[in-house]
Amino acid sequence: MTRPVDPAVEQAHTDVLDLFLSNPAADPIGLGAVCRAARDRLALLPALDPHDPRTWSSYALITRDVQTLLGYLREAGVPSSEPERFRSLLIRVLHYLYEADRAAPGVLLAEMVHGDWEARLGESHADTLKAAERLGACLHAGGDSERSRPLFERILVLRTRMFGSTDPSTLLASCNLGACLNQLQDYEAASELNRVTARLCEQRLGKDDGTTVLATGNLAGSLFGLGEYRKALALYRDIHRRHLRASGADSLAALRAEADVSIALHKLGDHEAARAVNADLLPKFERAVGKDHAATERTRSRLEMNLRALGRKEEADEVHGGIPNF
Repeated sequence: MTRPVDPAVEQAHTDVLDLFLSNPAADPIGLGAVCRAARDRLALLPALDPHDPRTWSSYALITRDVQTLLGYLREAGVPSSEPERFRSLLIRVLHYLYEADRAAPGVLLAEMVHGDWEARLGESHADTLKAAERLGACLHAGGDSERSRPLFERILVLRTRMFGSTDPSTLLASCNLGACLNQLQDYEAASELNRVTARLCEQRLGKDDGTTVLATGNLAGSLFGLGEYRKALALYRDIHRRHLRASGADSLAALRAEADVSIALHKLGDHEAARAVNADLLPKFERAVGKDHAATERTRSRLEMNLRALGRKEEADEVHGGIPNF
């Protein structure tokens, strides 16, 4: 979906372009000064929520500026690790790339940022760990959990050592590892970890905290992988209700949770209920993230599968050509 770019982002983009156009980049000393000024200008951008698809047009422009600037920063020997607000911006950009189905450029950007921060700030610095977390997340989203697993394991070890096993950042690291184990289909190990993590999250953070919901979703995924579909469905429905309360029916989190409900329903043989859910979800995903986003494509494929299971072949054939009339 194409949405207007935030005026503050447009102005920052213009300002950064003007900085480079008005200074000779061939001069190494001048290039360093321009890079610092551009970096510090982007650091002043408002902290738009990268999980909200309405900000993605703005983040697409920010990402292009950041990708170009990081190359110049490296050439001029100017650190991307300072100031703190610039680090925060880069972490938000990496969240955007993950959410917006752009895992491949996310991996490349995260590798560059993580390498730079590890060298300058140290492996255990909180923001270095966040960059490693984003690298692992983008690898995971791209289906490469073999590479993301050691990253998530190392982050969990470091955060446990520094903050303890029930610190919110440690619990998030445990959630990420649990999701990774699910993707690797190591459901026994995942179930054990996710069950403990969900319990600790609920005790430490409360039932409706985002990390608790994430841990509960991971546990549901483990149960699903172990063939305990009814237990998984109950958890998926509970997660959906929590997202409805927290962010509303049309939020991306609520839509994804409802998609999980449809998957469990289909697996349990309730194809009509699954069809109804996916028929409702498809236009919502299209409005939220666009027709080409992976979440939309997966919903379309699920709807087609539901229809074929119901023997409605002609309607199933029409799904990829548009939203059928139900």
